Amino acid sequence: MRRRQMLHAGAALALLAMLPAHAEDLLASVARRLADAPVIRGKFEQTRRLSGFSNPLVSRGDFVLTRGRGVVWQTREPFPSSLLVTPEKLVMRGADGSVQQQMQAESQPAMRVVGESMIAVLRGDLRGLSARFDVTGKLVGSAGWALTLIPKDAGMRRVFTRIELAGDKFVRDVRLEEAGGDSTVVRMIDPAAAAKLTPAEEQRFE
Repeated sequence: MRRRQMLHAGAALALLAMLPAHAEDLLASVARRLADAPVIRGKFEQTRRLSGFSNPLVSRGDFVLTRGRGVVWQTREPFPSSLLVTPEKLVMRGADGSVQQQMQAESQPAMRVVGESMIAVLRGDLRGLSARFDVTGKLVGSAGWALTLIPKDAGMRRVFTRIELAGDKFVRDVRLEEAGGDSTVVRMIDPAAAAKLTPAEEQRFE
């Protein structure tokens, strides 16, 4: 009888282990696996698929993300350009550094939400993510993780239907499913932590 009870208990524990973790427990576990660094930099490859078009748009370049300030995407291919995303603004610059487009968050509240969420996604700011998304996911092996984010905010849902993240101590892959049917996959290549920005990187945030 005792052996049978132990078998039943073991089976119950195995079933519990297969159930998805509670969101807060999952996020806490993922947070422990993420690197906490003031600056993260690396290369990226972005593949964008537009609804109705068979060939994707692929771009490559460098990124630098800094706590409290935002992220800069410096595209090298196919055409040089840069994109600064902060909670306050979004600035696009051409190859010569001239501003091509700028949007202030004060006049574009939805852009503020998108900007803050994108920074949270790339930083792995899980507290910020859980405030705006329903989060599900799993831990992968001893160091990896994968999350699916469904927007809670109606304004955000008009932009993204879901965001998928995967990584280890850094965010490695981001997939954005847009409300209009387009999708974007961003792969972070060789991300590395740093204590501060270089002088050249400081200029990108101006």
